Amino acid sequence: MAQLFDKSGISSIELSNRTVRSATWTGTGDERGFVTDLTCEFYNRLSRGGVGLIISGYQYVMPNAIQLPHMIGNYDDAQVPGLKKLAETVHAGGGKLVGQIVHTGFRANPKLFPQEGEIWAPSEINDPTVKHKVKAIPKNQILDLIQAYANAARRLKQAGFDGVQLHGAHGYGINQFLSPCWNQRGDSYGGSLSNRYRILGETLEAVRGEVGSDWPIMIKLSGADFVEKGMGIGETLEVGKRLADDGIDAIEISGGSASSPKNQGPVRTKIVQDNDEAYFADLAAQFKENVKVPIIAVGGFRSLQKIEEIIKNNIADYVSMARPFIREPRLVNRWLGGDISRATCISCNGCFETGLKGMGISCKIDRETAASGNS
Repeated sequence: MAQLFDKSGISSIELSNRTVRSATWTGTGDERGFVTDLTCEFYNRLSRGGVGLIISGYQYVMPNAIQLPHMIGNYDDAQVPGLKKLAETVHAGGGKLVGQIVHTGFRANPKLFPQEGEIWAPSEINDPTVKHKVKAIPKNQILDLIQAYANAARRLKQAGFDGVQLHGAHGYGINQFLSPCWNQRGDSYGGSLSNRYRILGETLEAVRGEVGSDWPIMIKLSGADFVEKGMGIGETLEVGKRLADDGIDAIEISGGSASSPKNQGPVRTKIVQDNDEAYFADLAAQFKENVKVPIIAVGGFRSLQKIEEIIKNNIADYVSMARPFIREPRLVNRWLGGDISRATCISCNGCFETGLKGMGISCKIDRETAASGNS
């Protein structure tokens, strides 16, 4: 029976335990998306906290893919030295680092583009969350998009990262192509599931061609879109099986997007009791049963007991968290040291406010406590 604090591995990565820091935008990049000293300081604290694997905040692979201010980019070879410094920082702290890469598609923010560009989507869409003009990406530019992912993965390997994670969830570019809610193309990249999968399969193949056979490629995948005409577990399991056949090394199962009802989105509030946790565990369990690659469960984990249940009951091979590590980067070491009380994160989502100002995400409760103590 697997145990949470067992040593294990994903492809060539040796891990000290089965905890994962799920990818989280940190709000620490400069105006061009380059790594800053603040970025390295943030990950330095995290790397020394005992988490088995750190997945970086999402890195945009083309200039027209940035979504949030101070988002780290991975679209230019000039960004490699900063990425290398980040990887060295994490390794010096004893951590392992996988870089998450993304094209956000129609969720990109044109006000933040470092150069003029179009907002791409699989097809012209009518989504209430989109307030700007969207262009269906021409078929002859899909190859450019695929190559952008491959180039970004190459840069990560060149910079010394331990692997790459494709972002295929939360209504971003790959998820947009997979889902019939957003993909209404009439060519070979739309229609049937095989066609909607095509860009993902070709991206995985292109990335593998750049990084080789023994460097880990993972994916974050929505197990369900929770939107009208979106993908449900039946189709996403088929996607998972195809990914396994095509050589993916691990799948992190999330769900929902900004288009989903708030109680079905990926980042939920009011996680105060054990039964509020693990809100995507049922999706992860179905992937674990049907897809023969390591499965990472995510979704509101706060208690060591719940996490251990997931591992011991073979619901998933790994468990990832994001917000708890913002308030407590040393959470895993705290648990290992014998203090097994719940994570102190209250799931208010106030941590993202300082990131928008380029100051890096930080716990709002801790900020308010510090401010009141200094007054």
